[in-house]
Parts: sequence; structure tokens; C-alpha cells
Amino acid sequence: MKDADDYLAYVKALIVANPKVAGWKVLREETQGDIGLFRWRIIFHDGSLLEMFERFQVVGEKLQVTKYRFHWQDAAGRLLKRWDNAAHHPEIVTNPNHVHEGSEENVRSHEPLSAEEVLAIIASIPTE
Repeated sequence: MKDADDYLAYVKALIVANPKVAGWKVLREETQGDIGLFRWRIIFHDGSLLEMFERFQVVGEKLQVTKYRFHWQDAAGRLLKRWDNAAHHPEIVTNPNHVHEGSEENVRSHEPLSAEEVLAIIASIPTE
């Protein structure tokens, strides 16, 4: 990818091509050369919702995610997972990167990830 606009177009294409996606909405989107951010809301056919926030930079055609929060909840609004890199769990070995699984209190170590990886994780879960 050559710049921030190119990366946004790439992730949007992943969303549009994902058969689990029922619809999505841009809440915020900014780019300036190699730097950008987005906040998008995706609704899946099962009624679950993924709110995505990512701040990033493209350096030498490679993506560097500097800040992220991917909040996935079921149709009833219950937290499924939230991956983020807020530095509020110093006890976690991968601090600041972590995942909340099923509740705010259930915090686990997790490697850093990007919007592309989160979409792939959700797409890999079998549909019931």
C-alpha cells in the first residue's frame, strides 16, 4: 500500500467482500498523506455489531497501527470481545495490547492486531 487512502480503500474492500456483513457506516475518517484514522460501525447478518477504531501510519508501504479498539458485541448488546491497546492493564504481559472476552473484567493477553486481522477472525467463526 502506498499511503493512508490506499489502506482505507483496502479495508473497505474487505468489509464489502465479507459475506457476514449486512451493512456498515463511516463514523469518522481522516487521512493526511501516510497518516490516517477511522471509526466505522459494521453490522453482521447475525445482528452482532463491530465498532472499529484504528489510527495508523503507512511507512515504506507497510502498515503501522499506533492505536486501536475493536469492540464486538452480540445482537443483545453483550460484549463478545474487545481488542485494544489502551495502557490500562499493566498486569498483562502484552501490555498495552489485550482483549476483553465476554466481560470488561475478563482481560487476557493478546498480540497487537489490525482491522484486517479482526475481520479475518470474525469471518473464520462458523455461522450457526
